[in-house]
Amino acid sequence: MTWVRDGIVLAPGGEDEPDSLRQWRPWVLEENEGTLRMWYSGHDGTTWRILEAVQVGGAWKRLGVVIDAGFGGDTDDFGVQAPCVVRTPGGYLMAYAGFDGEVTRLHMASSPDGDVWEPLGTFLQRGAEDEAGASHPSLLQTGEGWWLFYSGYDGSDNGRRARVLAAVSGNGASWDRIGPVLEPLAEEVAAGHPCVIEHERRFHLFFASEDGEGVAIVRATSADGLVWERRGPARGAAAALDGSGAAHRVGGRRAGDALADDRQS
Repeated sequence: MTWVRDGIVLAPGGEDEPDSLRQWRPWVLEENEGTLRMWYSGHDGTTWRILEAVQVGGAWKRLGVVIDAGFGGDTDDFGVQAPCVVRTPGGYLMAYAGFDGEVTRLHMASSPDGDVWEPLGTFLQRGAEDEAGASHPSLLQTGEGWWLFYSGYDGSDNGRRARVLAAVSGNGASWDRIGPVLEPLAEEVAAGHPCVIEHERRFHLFFASEDGEGVAIVRATSADGLVWERRGPARGAAAALDGSGAAHRVGGRRAGDALADDRQS
């Protein structure tokens, strides 16, 4: 599989903008008419917020903050980040991470149009594997129901150790924990920031592998979402990871096309 960098698509915001310091963890959806919509985390030096942008004529246009700190109440009043957005029959569903000043938890929100959101609160009980925090959700709807993959932090290695955890749901409302599905290797500090897509009845996971000196994007595949086989770096290990997000397009093509090419080579 060959990946082509397209370069910066959204420059840092200006002074006093909500993303003036950093833009991170984008999630992109392609609408039926071909419009690309992006939700991403923005930081102004004080607070994380979730913003939206849309591609207009090849360029990206900021639409501003769609979810602010405190959106869900006390559980996210210190900041929100890492959105994952999927379409539903009734509109859009977003999973995101919210910080209460002590612990980061997963939250859910719904919207009829992807612009105006209604908070649904936290939706997943924590376990030992994510006692210190849960973040970077990746939602996936299949013919059999819903999957959720996310980073779980247990507080070890000075809070840096992360693994990929999973949960399942029949309707996207009530969730059952599965627990860890991808553990860090001995040489890794963390394996997290998952993004999962389904292609030809197989799950494809892109995740961040951190070894304490750098971060690489790695790919893994699974037939059932539970047992994963690492396929090696999606980008070279020497490549710096400036942010993790949705792998929806490869060199201007859909990710599924690139996966098909990879399978045939």
